[in-house]
Amino acid sequence: MTRYFAGTAWNRPRLAHRWQRDLRLLGNSRLLVPKRLVPVPGQRSREAKRLMPMRKFHILQERYSDPLLTALTVMLTILLFVVGPMQAMGIAAAHDFGIAFGLVLVVAVFVVSGSTIALAAVLVAVGCIAAATIARLNHPSETDILLDATAWLIAGVTLIVVVARAVFAPGQINFHRVIGAVLLYLSIGLVFVALFCFVAVFEPKAFTGIGPLRDNLSVASNLIYFSFVTLTSVGYGDITPLHPYARGLSNVEAIIGQLYPATLLARLVTLELEDRHQIGRR
Repeated sequence: MTRYFAGTAWNRPRLAHRWQRDLRLLGNSRLLVPKRLVPVPGQRSREAKRLMPMRKFHILQERYSDPLLTALTVMLTILLFVVGPMQAMGIAAAHDFGIAFGLVLVVAVFVVSGSTIALAAVLVAVGCIAAATIARLNHPSETDILLDATAWLIAGVTLIVVVARAVFAPGQINFHRVIGAVLLYLSIGLVFVALFCFVAVFEPKAFTGIGPLRDNLSVASNLIYFSFVTLTSVGYGDITPLHPYARGLSNVEAIIGQLYPATLLARLVTLELEDRHQIGRR
């Protein structure tokens, strides 16, 4: 023990010298730090100001993303089942339908969680609607129908991706998400409306009961009717697919229409009831 303390006492000046050297190195260590790591006065405040709009957008999105699913469902329902029959009767003009369709796409942008791909898809769909409306005013042709069908297809696929990410995102399953699942169901029908329109344009005798396709949006009402009759497996028989492509698409849509409500939609409703029951226990 004596030798240990004696050695420690003997080494004490040398240890003190090392401590002083280390302190001097630490004092000058600021010179060894890269400039990009040295905090600049006011840099944090500038970064906070730059990130403030993004934070506000995320807060707004978290607050209104679920209610927007219900709003989108109401708008798409009005678009498909109110505006479509009205324009088939000649009450609503073609450009009114395009404007209503564009509004649905604009609302869909709010549901997108910062996806530039979805935003670009929405802009392309709106551009197709605008091009079809301008071309229809100058010289109506089948090209206008193809542009409308392209817009429906892009919008339907975009809505399916966006709504599916919002509905099946982590978190509590609430009423708005269940309604969003209904919106997903309607978007599937909208995609098949576009696909049936492509088949009817390129194969004029693919369907019976629709008649020749002309550049008016009554064809949209007929195809919407046929698509959702097929999706719900009602099958009145007034419009019948004859071409193999039309029959194949009808079979696929009918299968989806049977499996989706019985599996995914029913599961979401069950989870929503379980979450509500757990909240009631608390």
